Amino acid sequence: GKTKKLSKQWYQRRVRGISFAFLEKVKQRFFSGALPQRAANAKPYEFRRDFSPVLSSLILQHNKTRDIDGMSDLHGQVEDVKGVMNENIDKILQRGENLENLERKTSELHLNANRFQTKAVRLRRRMWWQNQKVVVSLVIIGIILAGIVALVICWQEGVFKKK
Repeated sequence: GKTKKLSKQWYQRRVRGISFAFLEKVKQRFFSGALPQRAANAKPYEFRRDFSPVLSSLILQHNKTRDIDGMSDLHGQVEDVKGVMNENIDKILQRGENLENLERKTSELHLNANRFQTKAVRLRRRMWWQNQKVVVSLVIIGIILAGIVALVICWQEGVFKKK
């Protein structure tokens, strides 16, 4: 009863939608060319030669695909969305690779910084010891020179002469 009535109404709306979609395509094809300018002064059957092949191809297409209600357009849009999604996935994967490269380079930089710091500490200690050796050497040379000067002064004063 009621279900049959709803199914019949749905079918009628679908057929009506398909019919209007077909007529819309015919209208688009008619207005896409030079025919609208000639239509104002056209004689009966004047467009049969020009528009008949177009109309025939639209009818064949309608009968062949049964998809005049926009399913092919919807399918095309779905394919476009799939293409965009694939591109986005590729970009995300590329970003992931770039992030992995960045992480690897950061680790290498951190390792090199630690090595540099260790070598810098060793070099600073080596230079400090070298500086200390120079200071000790200069102090010893200074003491030796002071001793020599003291001996020379004492010798001139006659401290080492026998009496």
